[in-house]
Amino acid sequence: MYTNNKLSKAVRLAIAFGAASATAFTASVNAAEEDVVEKVERIEVTGSRIKRTDLETASPISVFSAEDLETAGFATLEKFVQSLPAVNGAAQGSNINNGSNGSATVSLRGLGAGRTLLLVNGRRTAFSDLNAIPMSFVERVEVLRDGASTVYGSDAIAGVVNFITKTDFEGAEFVAQYDMTGEADGETTKLAATVGTSSDKGNVVLSLEYTNRNPIGQKDRAFSECPLADDGNGGVACFGSGTTAMGTWTSLTPGTTFTGMVVDPTTGQPRKFNAATDAFNFATASYMVTPQEVFSINAAASYQLTDDTRVFMEGGFTNRQSDQLMGAEGTFWGQVVSADHPNNPIGERLVINRRLEETGGRAFTQDFSDYRMVLGLDGFLDNGWSWDVSYNYTRFVDTRVDFGRANPKRFANLTDPTLCAADAACPGLWNPFVAGTLTSDMIDYAFLPNSPVVRGGTRQFNANLSGDLGSIELPAGPVAWAAGVEKRWTEYLFQPDGAALIGEIYSVAGEKTEGAYDVEEAYVEVSVPLLADLPGVESLNLSAAIRSSDYNFLDRTNNTKIGLEYKPFSGLLVRATRADGFRAPSITELFAPQQESNLPYNEPCIGYGLPGATQSANVKANCAADGLPANFTLSSNQSSSLTGGNPNLTPEESESLTFGVVYTPEFIENFSIALDYFDIEITNGIGTAGTSNIINGCYESANFSSPLCALLIGAAAVDRIPLPTSPRRDVLGAMSGILVTNANLSTFNTTGIDFDVNYAFDAAGGRVKLRLDGTYLNEYNYEPFAGAETVELAGFYGEDNWEQTTAAFAEWRANFTAGYTADNWSLNWTARFMSGTYDQTVDLETSTNTSNYANSVIYHDVQGSYYFDNYTFTFGVRNLFDKQPPYTTNNNDMNTVSPSYDLAGTYMYGRVVVKF
Repeated sequence: MYTNNKLSKAVRLAIAFGAASATAFTASVNAAEEDVVEKVERIEVTGSRIKRTDLETASPISVFSAEDLETAGFATLEKFVQSLPAVNGAAQGSNINNGSNGSATVSLRGLGAGRTLLLVNGRRTAFSDLNAIPMSFVERVEVLRDGASTVYGSDAIAGVVNFITKTDFEGAEFVAQYDMTGEADGETTKLAATVGTSSDKGNVVLSLEYTNRNPIGQKDRAFSECPLADDGNGGVACFGSGTTAMGTWTSLTPGTTFTGMVVDPTTGQPRKFNAATDAFNFATASYMVTPQEVFSINAAASYQLTDDTRVFMEGGFTNRQSDQLMGAEGTFWGQVVSADHPNNPIGERLVINRRLEETGGRAFTQDFSDYRMVLGLDGFLDNGWSWDVSYNYTRFVDTRVDFGRANPKRFANLTDPTLCAADAACPGLWNPFVAGTLTSDMIDYAFLPNSPVVRGGTRQFNANLSGDLGSIELPAGPVAWAAGVEKRWTEYLFQPDGAALIGEIYSVAGEKTEGAYDVEEAYVEVSVPLLADLPGVESLNLSAAIRSSDYNFLDRTNNTKIGLEYKPFSGLLVRATRADGFRAPSITELFAPQQESNLPYNEPCIGYGLPGATQSANVKANCAADGLPANFTLSSNQSSSLTGGNPNLTPEESESLTFGVVYTPEFIENFSIALDYFDIEITNGIGTAGTSNIINGCYESANFSSPLCALLIGAAAVDRIPLPTSPRRDVLGAMSGILVTNANLSTFNTTGIDFDVNYAFDAAGGRVKLRLDGTYLNEYNYEPFAGAETVELAGFYGEDNWEQTTAAFAEWRANFTAGYTADNWSLNWTARFMSGTYDQTVDLETSTNTSNYANSVIYHDVQGSYYFDNYTFTFGVRNLFDKQPPYTTNNNDMNTVSPSYDLAGTYMYGRVVVKF
């Protein structure tokens, strides 16, 4: 009877609160009732390898069931996981167009996707892409919100997201869902089928899922249909890029007055570029929500070989086809027009920045395949110890094709009569001074597709043993322990396109890179009951773990974790953990190719010489030394930066602390509340100094004396023509050639409080469930490089150091869900809240920007379901009141903080589920 009472308490905690969860069961579903107790007593909780008799742990864990996923109403895992309050900053996903690789990632604490370990059934994946995990196959999601390097090894600095799949499923389930926005676009279709059967000896489950998401263009929403900029009068106006459809040009004659010119389309005469009328609107050919098509097939099976030994298998394959579309390529390399070109308006050799809009835009496509196979054995020894051995094989192949990429050599022929005449394939001279003059023959001649292939994989061998000391027992109970070994092999290859290898495609990596490493690891974990059944001490348990990791390219490292669980009386748990973290450089951080990326930055010289300019004396002097006019401005704040891997990286290290309480009062049935404080500090962090940090740090130094200025390697390094008065800038004045490759530079510190409240009760003949999940972000500080000023982001929007994309780091994020379920129907309402943030890059007291604040927002989602026989019919609306994202001055990608807000507006969806 004691065991049943203890079990009831633990299960109530897990279901009502999510303090922990079971991930491994050892008896069949048809076991007798007394065996069911034994089955649940031997469980493995995410964040620990010890199989224990209690679901409560020292580490804070949130559990979300398949029902929670359905209630959220999303068709895929991406939006559900990224909406969790403990997730912050930017991440890859449907909101990212410029810079996307088609994947969907998760960043716990906003510390970066690479510091959040993604697991499937406790094992690693090859690419950490949420798209590769079908929602219909997920039984629950477990989110460990503290460091777990001692349990899982590298990458678990910020925490772990563990997807537990359906491995014990009986019957058949078919799902069809269709989503559409209130603007009748962005349609998403989902079809899924799961079938399974079981016997006394084992079970088999098979799952198929297909999703298709249609794109939404930036031109399809009023807030993003044109790049906006402040008009100087407290309002905004439509601007765009200075690389125009009719060409913005500058004479190469020394001392010329023909700088920043266009040929007027009405008069045919040269005049100065006017951003208000001439700038190129790149939003018309850019996605706001990116499309994708995903098919997956997954299976799991197990078979009881003997009473104490089981064999299990898992297999999965996912194919994702994704796309991004951006404004057409520009002649950023510095397109020269010869003096004798018949359309040259001044008869002087000049350079023209012309937007090649006749191509329709730059299209980036990925055909991504992910493979996963697991084979293992588990069981029990005669003394009750449990063991398991498994081999996990994962691999991905990413076949990419980019369209609309230029060959500068052939473009040079198109604007030089002599060069064109010397090439028999040249289709004739091009007039770049007039829009719409690039013919299809010229496009065929001067453009090449770029088709690189990226592939990689991980192999993982695990062996674990868990038990207790048997007859050697402390007064408070037995000492539980786990020990194990792991070996991992990881490899990566980037194979560039053949034309890129020989330098024929502009701004494309042309260097083949590949690498591999392996690691051997061993760990020991113990759980020691110190006190029990004393006045004021129902129980006091100490847990500790150590893991040793030996990478073949690094020094051996040891990491430890210690936890404490104290129950002064029934219903109250006080818990704390302290953990060392460790993250080896990832395979892509080591070996990804160096290539150009057009990253936004905060230009220090805007209007530096005007009355009332707030720049420092050093900045003003350096801007003048660049030869910039006093009223300098930019039509586009994108820099041509060099990003990529670094094989000389060393590991990151971290320390994390959590302290919290869980209260489940016995006098209120099915009620629980938890508060958990977290403090994570990372040193030797891998990242980049950040484009804006490099540029502004350099310009703040006297006579460009900062070491950061060495990272401004100049326009020539990225094949652009320099501004005659400044090698750091291209002929349009934009910063060019910023070296932002990976390095061990950063330190991070983030603190805050997670809070969770759950309550369930019967009312009006049905069941009411209330759940509140939230996070208060007290601090999020990082030092981009040694000696740099600390960047404080809690309550601000600014550059995510991991993604190099502007994101909101809101102080408050919370999700509240209220649900009512009757016999044959249910209703659910969810409110998703994010507090407002300020622009981190400006002085809020002196800034004259129209908007330095991104508003707080509450998204309301509603859903209703009707149950009839084996059918469930659901209709729901996300973002019921069509909340639009706010305008922010310093963001020219969709004019807002695009990774942090719902962009498409209201989504309506219908879903049918059939179960047999």
